[in-house]
Amino acid sequence: MTNEINKVNVLWTGGYDSSFRMVQLLKKDVTVQPYYLSDNRKSEQNELNDIVEITDDINKNEGTRCEILPLKIYNVSDVKEDEKITEAYSNLRKYLPLGSQYDWLPRFAKEHNIKGLELGLEKAETSVAYNCIQKYGDVKFIDHDEVAYYIINQEKSTADLIKIFGSFHFPDPLFTITKQEMLKEYKKLGFETTVSKTWFCFNPINNKPCGLCNPCKSTIEEGMEFRFPKSSLRRYKLRFFYKSLSRLKNGLARRLKNNNS
Repeated sequence: MTNEINKVNVLWTGGYDSSFRMVQLLKKDVTVQPYYLSDNRKSEQNELNDIVEITDDINKNEGTRCEILPLKIYNVSDVKEDEKITEAYSNLRKYLPLGSQYDWLPRFAKEHNIKGLELGLEKAETSVAYNCIQKYGDVKFIDHDEVAYYIINQEKSTADLIKIFGSFHFPDPLFTITKQEMLKEYKKLGFETTVSKTWFCFNPINNKPCGLCNPCKSTIEEGMEFRFPKSSLRRYKLRFFYKSLSRLKNGLARRLKNNNS
């Protein structure tokens, strides 16, 4: 039976940040339960494939002490509604462009009674969630046995922030370092090649990063251009042209629909 005291629940997307946490835990005497939330993104198969490969990398490493339990996959569409959480999300969304996942993630954690589900938030100007926590609250550090993490300081945070982020853990040092600093840690742990297996793009083109979506934009602007092929970087540089073209196509489609109705 899994020892709940040394069990770490990780939201694993196959991305750079959450994969770093998985790699970081390998030398800890813990049991790791990874969770994946499916919402039919175009990138999902890439993410799931990478999770399999990175799990294999960790299990093959001679220094691995942790036990990784089978990935639990849930559908976002099945997450129960919670008016109070959604209201808190809407209130924060008025001032910062928080992604929709910060509505359903706290609802998911509450529904399944997941204690301290870890979110891979790194220190970055481009991270809306990180900036939201800095603006509307504070965190406090918890050093617990084999793992260390931050939690929302409920005495110094707004009620809305507590509703959205109060049930999560933000792993140390991930919450206090940049992607570039994380890269150094990947290398120090002997997982430099694993970096290229992590995924981030929402809308891959020919199974490569699009260079146009927000995760691609953030990754490039945080100094990680080496993770992109030339075609993706070219699209990134021309993203305003692509967006204008997309708006033009959508406008023409609406006009044609209205004319035919």
